[in-house]
Amino acid sequence: MKNLEPHKIVLNQLKNLVNTIPVNEFTAKCDILYNASIGEHFRHIIEFYRCCLFNRIDGIVNYDLRPRDKALETNPSIGIKAIEKIIDHLKKLSDPHKTDLRLQLECIIDPNGIPTNLERELAFCMDHCIHHQSIIKVGLKARGLESLVDKNFGVAFSTQRYREKCVS
Repeated sequence: MKNLEPHKIVLNQLKNLVNTIPVNEFTAKCDILYNASIGEHFRHIIEFYRCCLFNRIDGIVNYDLRPRDKALETNPSIGIKAIEKIIDHLKKLSDPHKTDLRLQLECIIDPNGIPTNLERELAFCMDHCIHHQSIIKVGLKARGLESLVDKNFGVAFSTQRYREKCVS
């Protein structure tokens, strides 16, 4: 993988949150999130990475077929282990030939599949993670817990760079 650092940053941000949020807050349904929990959004992020990295079958990735593992949304220690396993696996992809792996993306909008590759799908997983972190941040704020994350949690790297330029 050409640049593992952005993945490590967003995944470690999630890990830090899961390490600090009380379990009852992690699993509590939140009105502003249409009765979803922080844990459900966490699970969703992890399962997309898992589909991309571990559930490829014969060169096919399909995010629609993720298992929706309830343990990930209710048991923070399982979630932390899942993040660590993803980061470890990403480290093994340091050879660019491994991330250039050709894949076929199957999805509802195109059941015939869309040609892609592992590096492209990992970029999608990271952007998807940031998007759901932003949703999580809304839920945290609604529950008075926004202090559990830093200002860049759920903010795209390009937005962070733009904001830095505006300040200087």
